[in-house]
Amino acid sequence: MAEGSELNQESRAKWPTCPDDYELQEVIGRGATAIVQAATIKKTNERVAVKRINLDRCNTSLEDLLKEIQVMSQCQHDNVVRFYTSFVVQEELWLIMKLLDGGSLLDVIRYTMQRGNCRNGVFDEIAIATVLREVIKGIDYFHSNGHIHRDIKAGNILLGVDGSVKIADFGVSAFIASGGDNTRDKQRHTFVGTPCWMAPEVVGQQPTGYDTKADIWSFGILAIELATGTAPYHKYPPMKILIMIIQNESPTLDMCAEDPDQYKQYSKTFNKMIEQCLQKNPADRPTAKQLLKHEFFKKAKDRSYIAKHLVLKFQERKAMEEKLANRRKLTHMRSIRVIDDEEWTFSSGSDDDSSSTNDDATNPKLPSLENLTVQNIEELIGEPNAITKPNPPVDDSTSQMTVQETTSGIKDLCIDNNRIFKFTLRIRNTQGELNDIKFDFNKSNETVKDVVSEMVSANLIHKLDADLVTSIMSQMVENSTDISTTFALKSHVDSSSTPDDKLLIGFAQLSLNV
Repeated sequence: MAEGSELNQESRAKWPTCPDDYELQEVIGRGATAIVQAATIKKTNERVAVKRINLDRCNTSLEDLLKEIQVMSQCQHDNVVRFYTSFVVQEELWLIMKLLDGGSLLDVIRYTMQRGNCRNGVFDEIAIATVLREVIKGIDYFHSNGHIHRDIKAGNILLGVDGSVKIADFGVSAFIASGGDNTRDKQRHTFVGTPCWMAPEVVGQQPTGYDTKADIWSFGILAIELATGTAPYHKYPPMKILIMIIQNESPTLDMCAEDPDQYKQYSKTFNKMIEQCLQKNPADRPTAKQLLKHEFFKKAKDRSYIAKHLVLKFQERKAMEEKLANRRKLTHMRSIRVIDDEEWTFSSGSDDDSSSTNDDATNPKLPSLENLTVQNIEELIGEPNAITKPNPPVDDSTSQMTVQETTSGIKDLCIDNNRIFKFTLRIRNTQGELNDIKFDFNKSNETVKDVVSEMVSANLIHKLDADLVTSIMSQMVENSTDISTTFALKSHVDSSSTPDDKLLIGFAQLSLNV
């Protein structure tokens, strides 16, 4: 590692350590205490990723953060995200890293599941073997140099447009011994990781601690994730997950299936590899080096396969959504974005909210252009009136206006409030969380089908439910009365949970406030 560290220190000198030298761009990742943005170095026009850690919100000590930087600065491997430099900006620590534009494995999983029926498996074995071989190479590099990553999962595996596969998020990684000295005690005792992917010895906090085999368990869970689309126990609360990991038998593909033949396309070799990785006794699990020789990886292709079959399709989806968003801006339809508090917002099409400041100052009675928000409302179950209370009356002086935008970008705002309907769609997302999708509908410049199509494009509702939502919404608009309708979802295929129209399991609720 010494030679790699020297090379990295030399390369770090080439990267600016002043925030003014970077132009921050789109958000590509978000956590409880950090945000990751794409950025461009102004002098060289080179694109990088900037991880901004809020030191005030972070419970991690400065010592642990410095360890994270130490781990990142010493890593020089094709399957590990490259770290460039770091510096403090007011209350934030900025980490400058290589940017990968292909999305995370989790992004690709979600995209694939949203495109079609993945009931019998998300990826085929060739794709899984190709990706996992690159991941285990990175894990082997970590272990060979005295590291445990401790948070191997699809969300932390990033893809390049060239098909490269790299392990990211060193936030919970650690040396198993000072300086990576493999002759020292190799056990860790800290409770770190993401519940669904945690090994039993990590959850149970055994007196003997845990070692690199904890990553092998997480690797086995990742294999299941790539086949089924989710980690085992993902529907349960964190504390229950931890108990199930300790008490239950090790997960298998069959245990994750809703019927006996659901995942029959996967071979005995693949199932055997998962079984070997998920042995309750860490000593019975293979090492990363041993896994690299596993028969399953004979099916793996080169990175061009990943670029063509995974990354390219995901990039095509992103390009399509960007094109659709741009078209919305030109036709005054809603654009969709995620705001800082992780809520979805539909806007009128302008990404620059400040552009309406002057209009608002001169026309104080104009309604806000932000008109759709999705937020987690699990705590509101049992409060049926929370989304059905009518909005306060609007001053008639604001009526008879429509929205027009000149080529110079200046807006002439006019709204006919008699043709605006306020809807709330209460529906569970793919993680089972209950969400409210609030939006306005204007009969004068859009159709019900337009609005529903936008929500499908934004993955807020499933395409199988689009026709039903369109029909119900159209009837509400035609009748023009306050109403709330609960309906069964065609997309609900989870046989492990009984449909419930009160808890909205397999059901959704559309409400209208005229």
